[in-house]
Amino acid sequence: MGRKATFLYFHFISVLFTFAFAAFTIIVGIGSHNNPNQGFILPLLGLGMMPLLFSNLIIFIYWSLRWKIWVLIPVIAIAANHEYISAKYQYPSNNQPPIANNRLIKIASFNVESFHGYPSVYSVGEIKELMKENQIDIFCLQEFSESSFFNVDSISNMFKDYPYASIHKSKKEGFNLVVYSKFPIENNADIWFNSSDNSAMWVDIRVDNKLIRVFNCHLQTTNFNQTRGLLAKVTLAGFYDSKKEAVKQIMLKMAVNAEKRAEQTDLICNIIDTTKHAMILCGDLNDTPASYSYYKIKGKLQDGFQSAGSGFESTFRYLHSLFRIDYIFHSKELTGRKYITPSFDFSDHNPVIMELSVKKRRSNNIMTS
Repeated sequence: MGRKATFLYFHFISVLFTFAFAAFTIIVGIGSHNNPNQGFILPLLGLGMMPLLFSNLIIFIYWSLRWKIWVLIPVIAIAANHEYISAKYQYPSNNQPPIANNRLIKIASFNVESFHGYPSVYSVGEIKELMKENQIDIFCLQEFSESSFFNVDSISNMFKDYPYASIHKSKKEGFNLVVYSKFPIENNADIWFNSSDNSAMWVDIRVDNKLIRVFNCHLQTTNFNQTRGLLAKVTLAGFYDSKKEAVKQIMLKMAVNAEKRAEQTDLICNIIDTTKHAMILCGDLNDTPASYSYYKIKGKLQDGFQSAGSGFESTFRYLHSLFRIDYIFHSKELTGRKYITPSFDFSDHNPVIMELSVKKRRSNNIMTS
């Protein structure tokens, strides 16, 4: 094969690969929003959206350096996933909506991983200082726990600046949920999930004359930390057949948990549909923006990061901080002003903090539940 023939051959392969990879990226991007109960492969592949998009960027650079029209193909693949990209990155901006006479509230959501695994005056004190430093008005905690030496009353005493609280006790120790508020809590309800230790809750909080329903959610865990331990053990042992079986079990476990999260999401969205007043949804969804859970909830509410965030967004501290699985969503009656995820070496998650503008209502227009 001559030099020209070889060049044409590799050029053809490069073009073919560019088209195939772009098509694959688009299909995964769209399919990742599918309900896992209707097929798990595409939602699973959605976990790799970041590497897929980065690879398309490299292909874009390759064709750009060669000044070829094929540069448009990766551009199309990247543009087709603009919703995912905007859920991971927002261009920094100093522009904020005017406050006017509106009330500003700050809300936080944090999976505290059972207060370092053991609640004490020191571990709970770290959360207290975090909320004080950021002037938080309402905060939602997931994996809230107590101990015989430091019970719920002791923890609540640490948060005496928050006179209103609603605590949801889960079926599993260390999986409790809580909402602390400086504003009155008027109603509350627990949301139980079938065949799961995870759960959710909501509270109605009166902010001036406006009622806001705040959801605190902890969807089905991925069990990734537990299952990767199994894989590590069989890898170290050198049992290659067992490693294959371990990977299979991990995939099955991830599929089952994804299906559970989809069912839990549908249940929460049904409650959202029947709620007549403003809403904020906080929590650990254990799912990325390339998922059914995110897509379904965002169809009901607005992603706080998209409405008020900036820069690159990630909440899970491990796996090179690539994954965003903790969120604050809000309804259109509220206006996002600021959304941050400060690095906080406390649990395997970082806290999410959002500032919202709440339009004040006259006393004769008080909204009731």
